[in-house]
Amino acid sequence: MEQLQPYLDYFALHPNWALALVFLIAMGEALLVIGLFVPSTAVLVGAGALVGAGKLPFWPIMIAAILGCVAGDQLSFWAGRIYGDRLRGMWPLRNYPHLLAKGEAYVKEHGGKSIAIGRFVPGIKSVVPGIAGMFGMSQTFFLSVNIASGIVWGAMHVLPGVLLGQAISLAGELSGRLAVVLLVLLGILAIGGWLVRLLATGISPYRKAAQGRVSAWAKASSSKPVRRLGHVIAPENPNSVLLLLMILVGLAAVVTLVDLLSGLLLRQAVGNFDRSLFNFFSELRNVPGDEIFIRITMMGDELVLYAMLAVPLLWMATLRKWRACIAIIVTMAMAKLVLIGFSFGLPAPGLGAQQTDFRFPSGHVLLTGTAFGIIAAMTARGLSRWSQALIAAGSAMAVIAVAFSRLYLGVNWFSDVAGGILISGILAVVFSVAISTISLGRFHPLALLSGTLAALLVAGGLNIASNFEKREERYQPFDKFSQFTQADYLANGWAKLPGQRINLIGKPAEVFVVHWLGSQQSLREALARNHFKLWNRWGWRDALPYLNPRVALTDLSPNPAVHEGLRAKITATEDDAAPAQGRLVLRAYQTNTKVDSAVGPPQRVYVVNITREGLKPNLGMFAVPSNQPASADEVAGVEKNLADDPAIETLGRNDVAGHTVVILRPKS
Repeated sequence: MEQLQPYLDYFALHPNWALALVFLIAMGEALLVIGLFVPSTAVLVGAGALVGAGKLPFWPIMIAAILGCVAGDQLSFWAGRIYGDRLRGMWPLRNYPHLLAKGEAYVKEHGGKSIAIGRFVPGIKSVVPGIAGMFGMSQTFFLSVNIASGIVWGAMHVLPGVLLGQAISLAGELSGRLAVVLLVLLGILAIGGWLVRLLATGISPYRKAAQGRVSAWAKASSSKPVRRLGHVIAPENPNSVLLLLMILVGLAAVVTLVDLLSGLLLRQAVGNFDRSLFNFFSELRNVPGDEIFIRITMMGDELVLYAMLAVPLLWMATLRKWRACIAIIVTMAMAKLVLIGFSFGLPAPGLGAQQTDFRFPSGHVLLTGTAFGIIAAMTARGLSRWSQALIAAGSAMAVIAVAFSRLYLGVNWFSDVAGGILISGILAVVFSVAISTISLGRFHPLALLSGTLAALLVAGGLNIASNFEKREERYQPFDKFSQFTQADYLANGWAKLPGQRINLIGKPAEVFVVHWLGSQQSLREALARNHFKLWNRWGWRDALPYLNPRVALTDLSPNPAVHEGLRAKITATEDDAAPAQGRLVLRAYQTNTKVDSAVGPPQRVYVVNITREGLKPNLGMFAVPSNQPASADEVAGVEKNLADDPAIETLGRNDVAGHTVVILRPKS
């Protein structure tokens, strides 16, 4: 969280600026038409997240949001009251006659309820107060409904942010870098969602006029295919908006892909931006993040995608829509053909040149983007414009999440990921145009979407359950080994290992007090003999008890921690006489150093640190173990118990910077 801390501290020290921003954004969202372009949800949820993280006060932020939305609606109401019908010809309403017509119909249908309900309806919520003023609604009635609905609206925007802030705070307790990763991903998804909303509403009048002109030109063409296209893209066709958007995306993807390919082929190497982004994500690697993003990337595995696409294939086959089946198969075959025949290899980031399956474009992202593009194009047919936008946005976010996981795990350069997204976008456009010429009849798109998502979840879940550990090993950072004789290691080799745990920021943390020259199993047995409780590998299920603010410390798994990007191989605890007061936590990290053994193969060196954990409740919403330094006496006591174990041999004892490092190994 170090990168975010200056900004969080600034808002904490200057809460008035945050209050002013929340008020202005909430008010702007409610102003006539202007509210279409104001990213109120992202800002207010973000402010709520800062509240949940403990950086801003709750009630002032909530009141600012409520007052802002009430003031914005009131100003719009007064504008309608003062200008009346003249408002129709004034900017910016004169550019949105269709929006004004929808708002008028909505107010006439729902009357006074439209003020309360309309605030939550995308598209018309920014014109309903003005129309109510034009129709002469009572000021007293309007104000009472405005305040009541404003309270609900403010709570619906701020409270989810508070929960999000609590979740990010919890992630920060588990790993500060995990919080940064989640914030980056959430920011990308929020910007993407806002852009979809802007495209779906803000440019609608300009899009409709241009669409009508292009459609009329195409219908007048002497070419039959062009005339057919003119009918398909006509404004009265409910699927035309999605198809046009896909065509524009495809054209942009072609131009961008040509530029990207020309740069890569001319350089025959990755660019500075690729390396910078790889280094950025390398520093963000953390245990909970690995748990999350390995699972996300596995949801885009090839077999999982084929299982998902089997649903629309069988669906169309049942309806005897063979052309649709052929379109699905041909589109995925084209994606595979690109990977087999047209991809080229660049040295993969962080995994060594021997990894030949990581190439440009990213096969993982290309197949994921193509599969989700097929699903979006099929299931959005015949639905409302907002439903189409929602499906398109959801599919895009799924692809972005998989692409983000590839960058986080360091298995693809950004160029690889961008190439996969661009080519899959082009293939999705080709499929959309092809499927638009096929009559699918009444095929129940929402039921098809539900079945497809169910297949994805089942296949992805089975894949994760069966192959997670293999993938976890595969995506570990690549490092080289160093090996010493026992004499050399005892002389000075031990000093070449880090004396402190190195966190993902690169800063030193807890000191290492024990070097263990032996197997994991021998260390586990030694700890068990000395009355330590051994914990299994930390997984996402271990975070669930943290959500109970009344949980006992003994029931909580110790916080995950990493040394140089790798999780602790062994985590063990020793409770105090009064367990509620705290416990000692011993963590052993595997190094890439080996020491020769006279009676067997070289033994891996494990470095061990000891910390103290207490229980830290947070706003009564969750409880997380908090790390504290263990006292010198506590560390010395653990060292002595291990050294006195008759099954353990002490090879050396070295004083370093005020603490002692004991070198131990199991007796032969």
